[in-house]
Amino acid sequence: MKDVIMKIWGGYGSEHSMNLVLIGRFKREQDAEKVQKDIDRLSAQASKDDCYSISSDEPEDQRFSDEMLSLLRSMELNTLGPSELGQLLYEHHLSRNGNRITITTDESEVSAFVKLFIEAGAKVEVFSAHDYPSDLPDSN
Repeated sequence: MKDVIMKIWGGYGSEHSMNLVLIGRFKREQDAEKVQKDIDRLSAQASKDDCYSISSDEPEDQRFSDEMLSLLRSMELNTLGPSELGQLLYEHHLSRNGNRITITTDESEVSAFVKLFIEAGAKVEVFSAHDYPSDLPDSN
């Protein structure tokens, strides 16, 4: 009979799911609708610009494309940095119900969404569904 040797690897990985929930409550339904459209427009341009690669650049090399800069100016958004735009391309689920937008994601980098919510005057709540599963909007 042959001996079976099993090697167990112990290491650190960043694969842990954050299971984050972001809820933005806006004063008006129109504000939530505008932010949803803004996220769509910014995400489309970020995809064209390959913003995934910007975040790995050296800080002095992180720049907006001319098209993104024009879009940000037209939207009067001044708080987003080039490295944050890739966050809009991370896997997430966005749903809007009246004046509320809910985003769920396994990512920990969510400052772009938080900034967009706050810029539009939303009250923002961020939590882990691991710790607060009963606070999910669908469970009410």
